[in-house]
Amino acid sequence: MGALISIVALLVLLAGCAGPSSRIGGSGGASALPGAREFSGTWHGSYWQLGMVYYDDDADCTLRIKEDATFAATCTRSPVGTNNIAKSSKWSGRVVTKGNRIVLQDNGGPWPSIVLARSGNGTLYGVTLDPLVGATIEMNFEREPTHLIKAAP
Repeated sequence: MGALISIVALLVLLAGCAGPSSRIGGSGGASALPGAREFSGTWHGSYWQLGMVYYDDDADCTLRIKEDATFAATCTRSPVGTNNIAKSSKWSGRVVTKGNRIVLQDNGGPWPSIVLARSGNGTLYGVTLDPLVGATIEMNFEREPTHLIKAAP
């Protein structure tokens, strides 16, 4: 019975992934804006090297996603630890949305396209390669809270 449930779950997953759910932001069409709006805002987070290593690759990052499906990211070396080999970097480009995932497509800088998924609590996370030091890293971002200001009557 457990094998049958696993097979059905796999088929449902594959059918959902094969559907036409991709939206490319920034293409000039009005249909691109809902995906960009969903993820727009300022996100704060960090990345850290995966695995047991003597020299860490840890950084604190800020990711700004605009409603026009563009982004800018800045990462600075984390002040924690003395064996940290992370290098400060800035990059920008386009945001492509695919369901609960976004792809940060770099505009020709050193970073590759980075795929970030949204967790159940709204956090963005993913695993990629830090091209500046050649390490596999995990990234994690939380959206900055927005403060609504009410106009005085």
